[in-house]
Amino acid sequence: MALKKPELLAPAGTMESLIAAVENGADAVYLGARTLGARAYAGNFSNEELKEAIDYAHLRGVKVYVTMNTLLRDAEFRDAVDLLHHLDVSGADAVIVQDVGLFSLIRERFPELPVHTSTQLTIQNTEGVRLFQRSGVRRVVLAREMSLEQIRTIKQNTNMQIEVFVHGALCISYSGQCLMSSMIGGRSGNRGHCAQPCRREYRLLDRGQEVRTDGENLLNPCDLNTADLIPRLIEAGIDSFKIEGRMKRPEYVAAVVQIYRQLIDRYMEDPAGYYVSEDEATRLGQLFNRGFTDAYLRGSTDGMMNHLWPYNRGVHIGDVISHDRRKERVRVRLVGELEQGDGISIGVSFEAGDSVRALYHNGRKVDHAGPGAVVDIPFSTPIREGESVYRTRDRSHMDALEKTFTSGAPIRTVPVNITATARAGSVFELEMEDVDHNKVQVRSEWVVEQAKKRPMSEEQVRQQLTKLGDTVFEVGKVSLFIVGNVFIPIRYLNDIRKKAISQLEDKRLSRWKRVGHEYHTDNNEDEDPDPQCVYHQDNTPYLAVSVNDQNALRAALAGGADVIYFGGEHYRGAELPDIHQATEVCKRAGCQLYLATPRIVTDDELPGVECILSLAGSGCDGVVVSNPGILAEARRQGLNVIADSPLNVFNRRSLRSMQDMGVGKTVLSQELTLEQIEHIAKCGPVECVAEGRTTVMVSKYCMAGDILSQGEVCSRPCESSELEIVDAKGYAFPLRMDDRCRMHVLNSRRLCMLDHLDDLVATGVAGVRIEARADPAPDLEALTRAYRNALDGNDRPRCSALGTEPTTGHYYRGVL
Repeated sequence: MALKKPELLAPAGTMESLIAAVENGADAVYLGARTLGARAYAGNFSNEELKEAIDYAHLRGVKVYVTMNTLLRDAEFRDAVDLLHHLDVSGADAVIVQDVGLFSLIRERFPELPVHTSTQLTIQNTEGVRLFQRSGVRRVVLAREMSLEQIRTIKQNTNMQIEVFVHGALCISYSGQCLMSSMIGGRSGNRGHCAQPCRREYRLLDRGQEVRTDGENLLNPCDLNTADLIPRLIEAGIDSFKIEGRMKRPEYVAAVVQIYRQLIDRYMEDPAGYYVSEDEATRLGQLFNRGFTDAYLRGSTDGMMNHLWPYNRGVHIGDVISHDRRKERVRVRLVGELEQGDGISIGVSFEAGDSVRALYHNGRKVDHAGPGAVVDIPFSTPIREGESVYRTRDRSHMDALEKTFTSGAPIRTVPVNITATARAGSVFELEMEDVDHNKVQVRSEWVVEQAKKRPMSEEQVRQQLTKLGDTVFEVGKVSLFIVGNVFIPIRYLNDIRKKAISQLEDKRLSRWKRVGHEYHTDNNEDEDPDPQCVYHQDNTPYLAVSVNDQNALRAALAGGADVIYFGGEHYRGAELPDIHQATEVCKRAGCQLYLATPRIVTDDELPGVECILSLAGSGCDGVVVSNPGILAEARRQGLNVIADSPLNVFNRRSLRSMQDMGVGKTVLSQELTLEQIEHIAKCGPVECVAEGRTTVMVSKYCMAGDILSQGEVCSRPCESSELEIVDAKGYAFPLRMDDRCRMHVLNSRRLCMLDHLDDLVATGVAGVRIEARADPAPDLEALTRAYRNALDGNDRPRCSALGTEPTTGHYYRGVL
């Protein structure tokens, strides 16, 4: 079978970056509007700029995908409709979506607008892909944590368009499952405002004692670089290679696109002769890197972390010999090229950095120096002998890259064939046809004259018709048919050429346009009118308790729980859950029992989860699901389903989408306020977590195994340790490792709504929940009884009496 050439998809945070991507060989670009995108701090595009960007790309044969990959508040749906209408009529090739409510809106009102699911949806199994495939999604952007073999399996089993990140920054947490930024400072990664807490410094403690580490950037992953994996990525059948970097400079976009364009083309032309040149590898490292990794794609996490520096390191170009404090110069022995105007940083942990204002070799000022040279560089900061010197900016390379998107002279052009016929006494006929078979024919309003003196030569006609200037077109084949001695004023030829070019541009763009659909924006309407939202909770909310061992189960029952959620993630060092025993205990107590399932489930883990679903169908009341693929499988088996908070239901439309998929109850996102919850609760039975440690990150990377294990084989230190990371302000975040060696980071404070339970109940929730799995309460029976009493209107203790410093999460403050 012939290999399919993948699409090269580039980021565009600004118009300059878009031009850089297009001119350097991207097949498609992704960009965001001023709102509703996951990179709120990128330049982004106004509606008029979006139209300009789409037309610019389409004229050059490049596709444009627009990111709307955040969770939407109900009040934002009208703006979303306006934006979608604009994108639809402007001809956007697809929108990238996280919010399932937004997806349902697109399918209802803009059925011809293609949808790609964002990596924020945490799709990592075949069933999850099939779920969205059945719903009409055109492409799935898989979780970054997937291995090549897992990706290959999904592609073979679904034949869905698959998009995978190939270069750029990595998140330490599964995308869509990170609440750390919002819990620390109210800036939600799910809404495009991530403050990047993973790049900050932390200390590792085990039972309160500090653990020695090789650096303090403990959550800082290296950057992704798949240059060496291009053959395997193509052979896996991946449809689109995505470069991360909407926050990066246009020079970065230009260079990375340029290199990956060369690599893809090189492999397609000669698979057996594929290579990555030393120059290409060096340029990728020079542009931006925190160290490089492709560990996830290789099915590992070995070597993927950089605990020493969270910023760009550049490339090593020398070592410090000495520092003259009096002259404020540092002497460096070079192992690479360095020139005036370059940026440098000295020291493994970037103790100092500056631009090279001057360069001296053998006492003489020089513009540049190469390997082996000993040079003096003005540098005021004291530097130790032996420190490494890194070039963080290559001035000449940056200047050359800048010209690719600022010169005005097109690099990427569209070949056109030109055919013209001139016959005295007849109109002039000009035809232009581009490489994509778009054709225009223009007939002059004037008649070609018979030459009275000097007839016009064929070369003169050719010269005028092929003056395409700074248009996107370049001359291909030219066919001229001049009959007899003719005369045509030069300005007439120029005018008809310009007219033909304008028509050809319009024709190239018109094939991307769609007819806009009618929609309403009456400001007197509700945010998103939904006549079905008539649900009202009359009864006292049920009390659910999540547990994963028998002792906690019995304690919750003794305290008065109405519903038990049993199992889910199994944490190392904890008792294995006994589902059969749990079923018997709950049956005797007359308590409902739902079996919980993990939030991260790959295809090789599906058989174990299917076992849980089978048990849930015989003796239990249903299942709690946190994963799109498991939701689909549970409904296929006819089970009662509760959709858990990791599915990120953030608005009415998302709730309705869950209901349409057969979900009975939904646990809302933990980033909602009470006011927002009240609005959503009118549309169906919802539950909110009221108590417990919130999981703020889930990562494939296991810090315990990486830092504490002795030797190459993990010694499972997580089973005998009590780990936590502590930030610069002294807040401690407990770590839990599950039986699949994934790391769960818990919030530094325990959520407690006991003092404010009346406010939560007043929103109309059907149930409240105590989360007691990752961080069990010291006295779960007493805690459960306190909530039982509060729901029943009796006295209850205050949160402060329960031991740890509590938080009310986002119920009162919300998120950006």
